[in-house]
Amino acid sequence: MKKTILISVVMAVLALTQGCGGEKKLQPSLPVGNKAEDIPNYVIEGFKLMSTDKGKKDWEIEGKNAQVFEMKKRIFVQNFTMKTFEKSGVYSTTTGKRAVIQTDTNFMEIDDNVVYTAYNGMVLKTEKLFWDNAHKKIYSDEQVIIIKEQSVLKGIGFESDASMQNMVIKKQVRLTAKDMQEAGKQ
Repeated sequence: MKKTILISVVMAVLALTQGCGGEKKLQPSLPVGNKAEDIPNYVIEGFKLMSTDKGKKDWEIEGKNAQVFEMKKRIFVQNFTMKTFEKSGVYSTTTGKRAVIQTDTNFMEIDDNVVYTAYNGMVLKTEKLFWDNAHKKIYSDEQVIIIKEQSVLKGIGFESDASMQNMVIKKQVRLTAKDMQEAGKQ
């Protein structure tokens, strides 16, 4: 009888451990510490969040993974795409490896291989970008590259409205324009 119980226990343990080694487990890098507020309330795969203003879609973000920290009022998102909508319904798209969303203000810090594509075709590339939801502005203190058709604008420090119609590059501004290159060849 004891052998039958021991064999049953060993078989149960083996059955439970069979699925625990072969597949690769998701191990997101979390800002976890010893305090309760440092432990996520939710860990989500296939994350989607939307913000509306007076019934109209303001922005939406979809990410591969997210961790929600209710006490800190933060959501950490990995490998995401974000759409920011204009009143007309057109939208700009942001992609990045990581974002931190402040849930009380919808302010976002986006970093690691950030690409912002405005609805008018302008593309901004940087390593860190901030989305100020209250003022509908984007900005960065890092190096930026802005591409419009074949013209390239580079600099350090950037601020703009969401449509990239009114932008400022703060220092070390360099422009390589398509028309200037063609004029130099003639």
